Amino acid sequence: MNGSYYNIRPVSFLLPLLFLLLPVTVFAQWQTDTLFRYLDEIEVSATKNVRSLSEVPGRVSVVSQDELRLTPSATVVDVLRNVSGVHTSNTMGFITMRPNVTVRGLSGEEQSRTLVLMDGVPLNNSDTGGVNWNSISLSSIQQVEVYKGPGSSLYGSNAMGGVINIITRKPTEPLTVSAGASYGTFNTRRSHLDITARAADNLTIQVQGFMNRSDGYNSIPKDNRTEPDHSVPRYVDDYGFNTRVSYSFGKFMELSAGYHLFLNERGEGTEIEAPGMYRKFDKNRFRMDMKGEISDIRYALHAFYQREDYFRVSERLRGASYTRFNVESDRDDRGITLDLFYNAGTSHSITGGLEVRDGSVDGGDFYQTSDDVVINRGSMRFAALYLQDEIQMRNRKLNLLMGLRYDYATFYDGFFEASDDVRFQSSFLRDYNDPNIPSNSWSTISPRVSLRYSPLTQLSGYLSYSRGFRASILDDLSRTGIFWGRIKVANPDLGPEILDNFEAGLDFRPTWRWSISPTVFYSLGNDFLYFVGLELQDGTNVWRRENVSSVRLAGLEIDTRYFASDALTFTASYSLYHSNIHSFPERPELEGKKLTYSPRQQAKGSVQWRSPVANLGVNLLYKGSQFSSDDNNAANDGKPEIDGYFTWDVMVSRELIHGFSAAFEVLDVMDNQHLETIDHRSPGRILNLRLTYDF
Repeated sequence: MNGSYYNIRPVSFLLPLLFLLLPVTVFAQWQTDTLFRYLDEIEVSATKNVRSLSEVPGRVSVVSQDELRLTPSATVVDVLRNVSGVHTSNTMGFITMRPNVTVRGLSGEEQSRTLVLMDGVPLNNSDTGGVNWNSISLSSIQQVEVYKGPGSSLYGSNAMGGVINIITRKPTEPLTVSAGASYGTFNTRRSHLDITARAADNLTIQVQGFMNRSDGYNSIPKDNRTEPDHSVPRYVDDYGFNTRVSYSFGKFMELSAGYHLFLNERGEGTEIEAPGMYRKFDKNRFRMDMKGEISDIRYALHAFYQREDYFRVSERLRGASYTRFNVESDRDDRGITLDLFYNAGTSHSITGGLEVRDGSVDGGDFYQTSDDVVINRGSMRFAALYLQDEIQMRNRKLNLLMGLRYDYATFYDGFFEASDDVRFQSSFLRDYNDPNIPSNSWSTISPRVSLRYSPLTQLSGYLSYSRGFRASILDDLSRTGIFWGRIKVANPDLGPEILDNFEAGLDFRPTWRWSISPTVFYSLGNDFLYFVGLELQDGTNVWRRENVSSVRLAGLEIDTRYFASDALTFTASYSLYHSNIHSFPERPELEGKKLTYSPRQQAKGSVQWRSPVANLGVNLLYKGSQFSSDDNNAANDGKPEIDGYFTWDVMVSRELIHGFSAAFEVLDVMDNQHLETIDHRSPGRILNLRLTYDF
């Protein structure tokens, strides 16, 4: 590993970018040009009402389809890692089994603290809070919206740190066809086929399929490999299929139905006996939508059901004792949301609605080297009401938003049972058997008040207070098992984490080409979930999640964009976060420690250039050091466990003949094989050649 890249200071990285962002002349006159159109025309759904980006009283980042085309990336996570305030945890790049994407300094190992939507419908599952990012095809995306800060006043649980809404492409032409294939490092093959059709004005059909396969690489650093060495390359075998049909009955009603299938198998990098350890995250997802307008009221009804069939082959070797078992979990999530919209005049919009969601898990460990079985089950239900009022005053220069949501949650049907002979070290898991784990209910209120004032076309600012919450995952409520070399004990009494966020932001455009947007925030987190060590009467040491700690987070974000011309754009951002454990009565030695997997600073930049000869996209990323252990010093060396690193990616694309185009991508150009966790190294430089046909 080349340590020279780790010592690059973020300031030295930003200086050349900021120099490029200086206006060509300080005497340029304000006019309606590229930047003004960009800020005024992009519409977002951060408030569920479609609004111009410049009207939203909060901080929203948007990745448009035009920007997506010039972003060097293998997955949607690669796209999000370039957004300010976003922290991605995908050490192994596209090989990563379960990437995490979090917002604003919250622990990068907790996906459940950031809500992810697909066209407004949640993707997080209730068992782990995770999102199957690998099931999302880049070719299907129209736009990505990242709302930073708590969004629970509209969306409830999981929206504690922020909300990411992935908006898919909609048919606009009678017939469109897009097909692509690529080949790259590690014998990686990708392909996709998208077909959309619009019959007259009332019927649209979409069909999309994709395939990703790769031989992968060995992610274990050579210094960490043991004898005998059972580490092997991690392979990828993914297949996806999507279809959606929409029919319009006029202004009164539009109906749509969609189905998504994702089948995959991913090697875990260990093989004691063939075929070794691997996982599958097979997924079926159905959704139905109905929207329309009755008199002065618009409505939108969304219903969804998703099933993730999780399967893992696990094997262990302790001395001469070999154990093999299969982990199987059926993760079901379903829900229905009704949104109502009423415009009381030209400057007053009221939005209200209700939501019911339910999630469950039915899983177990099924041993192949014995007759032993471990079973766990549990369910969680949410019922919610929300109301939001948006008021525009002073000729639309002053925008006030007030929102309030009430959630009532219930954990029920908890069950755990282990066979008599299943044990960890000297402890038998049967001692924790409980066929009727107690139910638990709680409620929470999530308010939001935001104000944006735009005294000038060139100047706008906002103030905001919001509260977010995150419910515990079912895995902590109902499952007892092995965690970090100890027994993790279920805790059905867990309540929600709460985060109160105070925020201020400014949007300043000194010239028509240049914008700069600083943001500051301070957050108070209470009842945060942490593992607490317990010693039982028999001397056994176990872990259990508890609502025992409070955290404090403060941050500064600066985004800037410079349009050198309609063809050439520069962007840069810098994020500085201070996130630490404020109070932890059960483990006072952790008070003042930094949250794990939360880098103190990140700096990002991009260059996108479009020309008749070729198109160019360059992305740069500096991620500061971060901690992997709660005590911030597991190695007892007084230093962070994971060093910061710098990488940059590049893509060159060109249209060959009408409809046919080629793109060449290089991810991690400098081949900086860094660490984002203490166990696995990144793949380093990845090359990829892609051919695409668009009709």
